[in-house]
Amino acid sequence: MLKRIRAAIVPAVIVAAVAGAAGYRAQDSGSGRRLDELSKERPAAATHFPVDGALTAASQAADEKRWVEAFQARQAELFYQAAAAAEAEQAAAAANAKKPKPAAPTGRGGSSGGGACGGATNGADAYIGRESGGNPNARNASGAWGCYQIMPGTWSSSCSDLGQYGSASTSAQAACASRLPSSAWAASGG
Repeated sequence: MLKRIRAAIVPAVIVAAVAGAAGYRAQDSGSGRRLDELSKERPAAATHFPVDGALTAASQAADEKRWVEAFQARQAELFYQAAAAAEAEQAAAAANAKKPKPAAPTGRGGSSGGGACGGATNGADAYIGRESGGNPNARNASGAWGCYQIMPGTWSSSCSDLGQYGSASTSAQAACASRLPSSAWAASGG
């Protein structure tokens, strides 16, 4: 706002100073004569006062104009730098979005052995993310355990031959999940 006010006032001040120097009317004993008419009678008094003031005002106005222009140029430069940085960031984000995502570090939906979850033959793998987040050692407060969050009673009745509950391998967990009917996964949400 201050810049706009200065931009409007500075030219008016310069014009007024120049006009004042050119058309200054002296108030010498009530005379209405112009300063240039009086300068014939009093050259020292007529030459320095209004002209020096006008030159000083014009010099200050020119200095302020140069400062305002330099400031505006710097602001424009900073704006364009920020816009270029934002554009580069968007391009990088778009390039990263096109890259294939690496497999989750837990190995969800992958092999049937080792530490990776997955390998059930009845569609139970679709529920791994919701059930355990791909953590083969995930435990629930209700007692559910493993990739498929199998309850202890279910393990003992259907899968006890695959290993001990709570320490069976991921391939044993997948085999147990495959033994359970797929309707049980769909009905319970996993």
